[in-house]
Amino acid sequence: MYTTTLCSFKGGTSKTSTALNVGACLAKFHKKKVLLIDSDAQANLSIGLGIGPDSENTLVPVLQGATDIKKVIHETKIRNLFVIPANAYLDGIERTPELAGDPYAHERFRRALKTVENDFDYCFIDTPPSLGWLTQSAFFASNYNLICAIPEAYSVLALRRLKEFQESIKKYHPIDVLGVVVSFWDERGAVNSTVLNEITTWFPNKLLKSKIRRDIAVSRAVFQGVTVIEHAPDGRASEDFQQLTKEILDLIEKNSPKSEPKA
Repeated sequence: MYTTTLCSFKGGTSKTSTALNVGACLAKFHKKKVLLIDSDAQANLSIGLGIGPDSENTLVPVLQGATDIKKVIHETKIRNLFVIPANAYLDGIERTPELAGDPYAHERFRRALKTVENDFDYCFIDTPPSLGWLTQSAFFASNYNLICAIPEAYSVLALRRLKEFQESIKKYHPIDVLGVVVSFWDERGAVNSTVLNEITTWFPNKLLKSKIRRDIAVSRAVFQGVTVIEHAPDGRASEDFQQLTKEILDLIEKNSPKSEPKA
C-alpha cells in the first residue's frame, strides 16, 4: 500500500477535494482499492462522502488504542473506495490521557496502518491545515506527501514553512515530496508566474503539470455528499482530477521499488 499525506499550512487550498477526488478516480477509473483517512476534526472529507461529522467510528479510538483500525473503515458509494471518517474529538487528541503519557504516540498511526497495508493499493490521508500532532503522525505513517497550494500570496508564503517541516520529518522517517498541486487555477491570473516561481524555488522539480481549474461543481458536489466525478463527470474539475490522478499514479509507480520488474 502506498500512503500519501496531503498537507498545507493554510486552509482553503483544496486539500480535501484533492484527496477525495483523486481517491475516487483511482477506484473508479483505475480499479485500485483505495483507503481515504479523514484526520481533520472539521470532518470535511467525511462530509464530502455523505458521512455526517458526528460519526462514532473514526480514527479517535484507534489512536487511543481502544479499537482495531479495521473496525472503523467504512464502505462508500464508489466500488473499491473506503474511508475512515473524522469527528470533533480528533481536535486535541494528543492531550488525552492515552496519548499524552506515551512518548511514542506518533507511532500509533503508522502501526495501525501497517495492519491493513495488504488490504489496499493506495491510502490518502487528509490532514488539518496545520503542522501539529495529527499532521506529524500522518507524515510518519506515509511514503509520500502531496502539497496543495492555490495562486494566492498567503498560500505560497507558507511553502517555506512546509519545506522546513518536511526536512525535519526526514531526519527520522524517509518520506518524499510527491509533488505540489495547484488548485483554483485561472490561466489569466495576474500572479501566476510569481506563484509558480515560488513553488519551484522551495520545491524544485516538484510542481505537477496537472492543475485544478476553478469549478463551482466542486462546491455543489460537497452539498450533495458526492465526489465531483459523480456530480459533474463531464465538467472541467472532473477532467482535471482525472489528469492529476494519472500523473500521481505514474509518479508513485515510477518511484516505488515495488514497480520494478522482478528478476
